[in-house]
Order: sequence, then structure tokens, then C-alpha cells
Amino acid sequence: MAPLLILLLAATPAPTGLASRARGHYEAGLREEKAGALQAAEVAYREALRLAPRMARAHDRLGFVLGQLGRTQEALDAFRRAAEADPKLFDAQYHLGATLWWAGDPASALIPLRRAVALDPRHAEARYYLGVCLTRQGQLGPGVAELREAVRLNPRIALAHLQLGLALQQMGDVAGAVDALRRAAELDPRSRDIRNSLGVALMLKGDADEAIATLRSLVADDPADAEARQNLGSALLQKGDLEGAVRVYQALVAERPDALAFYNLGLALKQRDDFPASEKALRQAMALDETLPDPPYTLGVVLWQTNQLDEAAQMLRVAIERKPNYAEAHYLLGTILRSKGDLAGSAEEFRQTIRDQPDSAEAHLSLGQVLKRQGDSTGAAAALAEAERINKKKVDAQAATFAVDLGKRRLAESDLAGAVESLREAVRLAPEMADAHYQLGLALRRQGTRKEAQTHLAAAQRLAPWLLIPPE
Repeated sequence: MAPLLILLLAATPAPTGLASRARGHYEAGLREEKAGALQAAEVAYREALRLAPRMARAHDRLGFVLGQLGRTQEALDAFRRAAEADPKLFDAQYHLGATLWWAGDPASALIPLRRAVALDPRHAEARYYLGVCLTRQGQLGPGVAELREAVRLNPRIALAHLQLGLALQQMGDVAGAVDALRRAAELDPRSRDIRNSLGVALMLKGDADEAIATLRSLVADDPADAEARQNLGSALLQKGDLEGAVRVYQALVAERPDALAFYNLGLALKQRDDFPASEKALRQAMALDETLPDPPYTLGVVLWQTNQLDEAAQMLRVAIERKPNYAEAHYLLGTILRSKGDLAGSAEEFRQTIRDQPDSAEAHLSLGQVLKRQGDSTGAAAALAEAERINKKKVDAQAATFAVDLGKRRLAESDLAGAVESLREAVRLAPEMADAHYQLGLALRRQGTRKEAQTHLAAAQRLAPWLLIPPE
């Protein structure tokens, strides 16, 4: 038995020989992959892994090839094996995270992408994927930070500028969103997604003319793009071009009946005071999609405006059934019930409006008026006082905006003391206004009051995480 054992051992290749052969198959796979022969590359990588099952780079390249072949789940398995074999292999962590993102699992992608960024902090694409995964998980502040770093590291990634713009828009920084989307459009002028997103952001910013021009160009390039045409109609509506908006939506519903197009047509016709035609379009929208809450709500408004109160209340209840926290629908229903003498029902709808939209001065005022009619003087006084408080807060916010503008002008005129005075007043009037803290922080920094400046700049970033604090 001993001589046989010796012979068998002698016939077994030494580990170093296995490693060398595995390396040869791996390098052959790289050559096949570079030549575009993906199936041959797969065979070579699998042979390398048969000989060296823990070769992380072979698992990683196999995963990449499988992904190219459309075999996503197998690719993910290969990337996971690569990351397990060598947790410090950047490519494995990056490819695993990016593929999980494309597979629609951003939550799972976060761990490998964070590891990839830790391994190579200067890899712009890894930052990009981490940023978009964070924003999809609702972590807008950290997501924006990663996307900003991605475009800093590589300013030519159009998709990174696009996703940064969309995230900033979601956070409420519409001006920043427009800037990012403009840059994305410059880098990739052929991208319809980018141009469409830019048109929407311009609408939100109030630049109706540029939004219309952007969306008209998009529609001219592809008249079949229904989304761009819907947005063009909205931009025309925003500008007050009711006839133009109606023409866009009428053409859309004639070509392809769609609930959203009928809804937008009904909205435009309502604003044109063509109530019968608006009602017809809105009912068609409701028939085409029994889940959308806006068509029955807007139809309820039309019916209320034409004094059809019972039908209006019915439509508003349909809207609320589809969207229980629809504050506007609750408020209008409460208004109708009050006019019909149903004070208890009206009060409940106003209370629900306040639950959904606590800063609605109108709802607090209306609730106070109803409670007063019901004889609840204590409740009425509390509701009316809250309405007054909210209205004062709005007035103060308007005054704070004026004070910020004045402070900026004084700063431009080198009146540093005057600027600080105006901006302090803005912060006093509206302590939650990010721009007031931001501008005051910059002015104090110029004045040399650095500690107080840092306090206000930190407050600005807390209130508006998208704000970039310029270096001194």
C-alpha cells in the first residue's frame, strides 16, 4: 500500500502547478473577454475556478461576463463569491453593488458599495452608485453628498449630474436641481430623460418660457413621446396659455386615450371655465383609471363651482377613498358640509385636514368658525388662535424673505454692518429659514465673527442639507 500511495502522490500536481494552470486559464479568459468572445471567456474563467476555487478575480470576471450575457442572478452569485474570497477586492464589491442596483435592490447594494468606496474613495462611479442607492432609500442628504463627490471626481458623468438634480429637486432645492440638470444636458444632449427632467425642474422653478422651449424641442425630436407632451401641456398651463395646453391635451387623448391626458385636459378646461367639457374629460379619466385620486377631486371642485353640492361631495369622498390623507379633498368636503348645515360632519373634515396638513391656517379658521356655531367657545378660541399664529408665521416668513434680499443688496454694496443687521432680522422673523442663516453666516464670516458665523452656517446645513458652504 505504501508504494502505491507514493505513486498516487507523485501523480498529483503540486499546489504551485495548480495555481499556475489556474492563472493561465484566467489570463485566457481575459483575452477572450477583450476579444468579445464572452462564452469562451466564461469557459476559461470556470476552468480557472475549478483549479483554484478561491481565486477572487476569476469569480469577479466570471460575474462580469455573466452580466454581459444577461444572466444577472448568476452574475450576482459570482460577485458574492469574489467578495467572500477577497473582501478587499474593490472590483468585486463595486460590481456586486452596481449589479444589485440594476437588479432593483438598492437596499442590499448599500453594503458592498460602501465597502467599495472605503477601498477606493476616488472612484467616481462607485460614489455615483452609492449616491443613487442612498437617495432611493430616502437618505437624501447622504445621497446628495455622494453624488456631489462623484461629479467632483469626474465632472463628465452625465448620469451623476442627472441623479444629483433629481435628488436636489426632491429636497426642495429647485435652483440647484436646474443647475445640475443643465450640466447633465450639456454633457449628454441626446438624452431624452435628462431634457425632460430639466423641463420639469424649470417649471418648478417658475421659468415657464424656458421650460416650454425645452419641452417643445423634445416633442419636435419625437412627437410620439407622450410624457414630454404631457409636460409641455403643464408648462403651457403654468404660463397661462390655456388654449395651447388644451390643444396639446386634445391631441393626446385623440391619439391614445389615457387617464392622465384626460385629467390634464379636464384641468385645463376647468381653468378656461369650460365646466361641461371639463366634467366630461374628468369622468373619462375616472373611467380609465379607478385608482387616481386627482380626477374625482378636481371633478368635485367643478361640481362645487357649478353648485352641484351633493354630487361634488360624492366625488370628494371617492377621492378620499383613493387617497385617505388628501387634505384638500377633506377641506372642500368640510366646506360643502358646512354650507349644507352638517356642522358635525364639517368639523370632522376640518379636523382631518389639520391632521394631514397642520399648517393650514384656512382649516384652523374654518374649524374655529364651525365650533363657534356649535357653541364650543373654548375649542373655537383655540382653533382661531392657531389660525392667527400660522398666518403671522407666514407674514413673518414674507418679511424675512424681504430682509434677506435687502441683506444681499447691502452686502453687494459693501455695507457689511447693514447687511448683518438685515440678516439678523431675517433670522429673528423666520428661525427655520435656511437661506437667512446661510446669508448671515457668510456675512458674519466676512465681518470676522467666525464662531457665530459657523453656528449659522451649521444651522443652514441642518435645515437645508443640500447647501454647499464655500471655503473661507
